[in-house]
Amino acid sequence: MKIEKILFPTDFSERSKNAREHALYLARALGASVCLLHAIEPLGYEEVDEEIREFYKTLETQMSEKMTAEKELFEKSGIVTETEIVIGPRWRVINTYAQEKGIDLIIMGTHGIRAESGELSVGTTSHKVMFSSPCPVLIVRHG
Repeated sequence: MKIEKILFPTDFSERSKNAREHALYLARALGASVCLLHAIEPLGYEEVDEEIREFYKTLETQMSEKMTAEKELFEKSGIVTETEIVIGPRWRVINTYAQEKGIDLIIMGTHGIRAESGELSVGTTSHKVMFSSPCPVLIVRHG
């Protein structure tokens, strides 16, 4: 199996940085391109009014700036990189994107399996992606 396309979904958090280093390393080592993806989790409102549209527009602009900086890191390493920002449930957006783009490997960070209360939490985005992904997934722990 040849890995030619790597998907790196990011939330731009500190916990994503370690996963980014793995994505950079593997993309360089394998000569693979990288797709950077950020999914904006939708608000739970049934009606979308002008205020909510404006909120998403502002958020998308902010995320676009972060995505540009992220893309520059990959391109400085000589990696062919594309970006996309999508509004939708994160795990579903990641898996749909992977399927539609023919991704060979997803590399993503995790916030861990414990909630802030210390209780076990298995409903995280990384777990949902891992259990339903159309391709292999490398989950990178923080720290």
